[in-house]
Amino acid sequence: MPHTILTPKAVKKLLITFLAPLPIVAFICYVSNSSSLKQHLQTISQSYVHQIEEIVDELRDENYQALYDATTCRQIQKDLLFEAFLREMLIVEEGRVTCSSKRSEDEIFQIKHKFSESKLNTGEYLFDISYEDGPVRSLLIIDQDKNNLHRSAISIVDQSYIDVRLGLKDDDRIAQSVMTVSGNTYPSNTHLKPSQFLTMEQSKHLNIQVTIEPSNKLINELYTNTLLVTIPISLFLSIFWHLFSYWYQTRGSLAEKIKKALINNEFFLVYQPLVDSSTSKIKGVEALIRWSHPRSGFIGPDVFIPVAEQHGLINNITDFVFERTLVDWKTHTTNNLHISINVPPSYLSQNSCLEKLTLLASRYKEQGLKLGIEITERQLLDKSDRAILTDIKKLGIDVSIDDFGTGYTSLSVLEDTEFDYLKIDRCFINTIGIKSINSPVLNSIINLANNMNVLMVAEGVETKEQADYLKDHGVQLLQGYFFYKPMSFEEIATLLENN
Repeated sequence: MPHTILTPKAVKKLLITFLAPLPIVAFICYVSNSSSLKQHLQTISQSYVHQIEEIVDELRDENYQALYDATTCRQIQKDLLFEAFLREMLIVEEGRVTCSSKRSEDEIFQIKHKFSESKLNTGEYLFDISYEDGPVRSLLIIDQDKNNLHRSAISIVDQSYIDVRLGLKDDDRIAQSVMTVSGNTYPSNTHLKPSQFLTMEQSKHLNIQVTIEPSNKLINELYTNTLLVTIPISLFLSIFWHLFSYWYQTRGSLAEKIKKALINNEFFLVYQPLVDSSTSKIKGVEALIRWSHPRSGFIGPDVFIPVAEQHGLINNITDFVFERTLVDWKTHTTNNLHISINVPPSYLSQNSCLEKLTLLASRYKEQGLKLGIEITERQLLDKSDRAILTDIKKLGIDVSIDDFGTGYTSLSVLEDTEFDYLKIDRCFINTIGIKSINSPVLNSIINLANNMNVLMVAEGVETKEQADYLKDHGVQLLQGYFFYKPMSFEEIATLLENN
């Protein structure tokens, strides 16, 4: 068995096809994932701010109780004995500590730090407080006594709770988390590196801002997710583009093959008889085009006809059918045999249409043939196409409406159109003998044709039951595999002689 060897050029083309979308997809996925990460960080920072707000609001309530409800320092100490967030509450008057929630009266005088009255305004502050184990940067919640502006309550938040609320202990999503209050930061001496992922959230009612920086783990997850999403999407787009290109090139090359086929005489005709439903005698034939490609083999009309229509080659094919029919029947003597040929919409729209058909009608008549054309129901929607049918009938050419019942033609359009035959589509013939929503439509079409005084042709007749039903209902001409399949000219000529 021969082996297919990829040339360097082919390998390069494959690599380009499969790798070209990669940077674009990677960029889009990275931007999308970065946006998702930022939203995630925003949610985290909002959560941190909300937790700090809860602590501050609760301690502010304790400040108010100490300032306005408590009558003695001992009462304050008793009320705050089990307050979890609070490290210590101080009552300061005239810059001097007069009460502590954690210290005795003797110990109060040993507090080394003092507070100037200028720093005792209501608000939130970061302040380095000296304790026995050294200075500690603490969050202070200060409230002034409205009745005595020289008196204030100061709640000092327990540092461990701040650390937890800022994710400094156990949140592996965060590399650094910094709380900023009036320009001071917690933890102290913290410097955040500029980064696209730095996320800041400001409290809506407190002078507190939280800034977080994601951990390497979170950023690595971003890159990993981007990579995991990029590869399959890029591969999908590459395969889609490859298939689309192949489809487009194939259709384009098929159009070129059609052009060559017309020149190289690769097309040929087959003929399917139309029989009288009463006598089973052949009353005419329909010319059908077929294609035998020297390499690809048989190519069905359902494949090449749409391509021919798309690339403006269908009129050339129609001319071929007209001419090839004359060539086939040139040596065979007939007695006004009816031959119908399918004519596309674009053929009737040509300026030279009537001129061509005038000459063809004369040539067919000279060979003892009766020319008929078949147009689809959808062509009747065009007024210009309907108008030209009158002139075509004057040439002695029969007109058949093909595939009737599958389009959108209104009865008023049919009344304004001159035609000789109504071809009933096979989808309605198939309903004979079975229950179908199309079953009543068949009888309606038959009644319509009778009322319009036109002949009927039933196509796609495949069973005796269908043939008998159509005969009993007055359908004059039948066409289908029950009688004859499409056949070559030699076969139809022999059949006609025997018939």
